Amino acid sequence: MSNIQMIESNAGEVKHLFEVMKKYGVACSLEINFDRADDPFIGTSGTKIDTEYLEGKDGDTLIVKLDEVDFAFGLKDHSFSKYITDHQIMIAISENDGDYTAWFNSNVVPPIGIWETNNYDDAVGNDEPFTDDEKELIYYLRSLEFDDVLDAVVGIEHEADKSMQKAAVNFREGNHLNVKGFDERAANLSKLAELLGKANADYAAHIHPEASEDIV
Repeated sequence: MSNIQMIESNAGEVKHLFEVMKKYGVACSLEINFDRADDPFIGTSGTKIDTEYLEGKDGDTLIVKLDEVDFAFGLKDHSFSKYITDHQIMIAISENDGDYTAWFNSNVVPPIGIWETNNYDDAVGNDEPFTDDEKELIYYLRSLEFDDVLDAVVGIEHEADKSMQKAAVNFREGNHLNVKGFDERAANLSKLAELLGKANADYAAHIHPEASEDIV
């Protein structure tokens, strides 16, 4: 393991990597090594993986669950790194100014899972997944009822249609730079409307029932 050059990561991305393992039923092994010891202090193999993110007044914590055993890693006390091959995910969680490192190694991950691990778009080094304003938006969105979200989605989609119409007008007039701008705005607004609807449980149950099962 020491011969592998691990890549700096963060709690958000590491949680995503564990979720990929869980999604595709990939078992995971664990070794916990102390710096001064040659043999692992704890070792497991072939266990089911799950994870949870807990927010706390004194700092957030990433919980990694291997079968019936939970391991807690406080974000302010640990650093995170990764190494991804074409068939395996490796994760290291090290105690800052401490003695131990927890090494998580997956079994074989299918190609689609590797693709998902390599397309995580959160910024590396950001240990706070959401700002306070983002959290407030999420909580507020969860409180809205179907009609409220429907009005918002319809309004955004209306603006997306207007941008598509402006793109068409500019195309006929030969203003190709403007066409690209209006096309991108229309696509962004359409995606925003889609995600807004899917993120609200009441709306998703009516319009996207396949997505509502994933909303907590």
